[in-house]
Amino acid sequence: MVRFSTLTLVIVFLSCVASSYAANVADPQTICKKAKDPSFCLNFLKSKPGGVGRDLNSLLKYTLGVLRTDVSGTISLITKLIAQSGNDLEKKNYYKSCLTFYAEDEGALGEIEEAQDLLNRSDYNGVNVHISGVMSDVYNCGTGDEHPYQDTSSLPKQADVVNNVAEIILIISNLLLNH
Repeated sequence: MVRFSTLTLVIVFLSCVASSYAANVADPQTICKKAKDPSFCLNFLKSKPGGVGRDLNSLLKYTLGVLRTDVSGTISLITKLIAQSGNDLEKKNYYKSCLTFYAEDEGALGEIEEAQDLLNRSDYNGVNVHISGVMSDVYNCGTGDEHPYQDTSSLPKQADVVNNVAEIILIISNLLLNH
């Protein structure tokens, strides 16, 4: 009889561990069905070296790293666009303004650094707040009310990529919040 009770406890324990583990499994379909651009999301997750992986937390760390790289690349692009603006003050001022929205201190790059610190403490709500800040910075650069300038460079496309990756982070962190 004691053996049956021990076996029952082991089964219950393993069931709890399995259900907890299953709730944290990184399933691209579950993640991407919540995205505004599901095909971008699926392509992004499938392009991860080594595959999506097994857990959401690792996927979130990876995706934050990609976002950091994308924002750093956007800063380089904006710096190049400022240099290419020549004597066109409207264009130059537009890009200089965008640079502040992407910058390390108060801009998107700074928000990502904060999000990475909070992720290390498993503060998924804090990650959400800072990634929402990234999306707000991107909006304020490209399509915010402050900028009527019509940008024909590759910056708007790059901003779309940044927003799409940020949205994936929001989805993953929300899944982690709910588990």
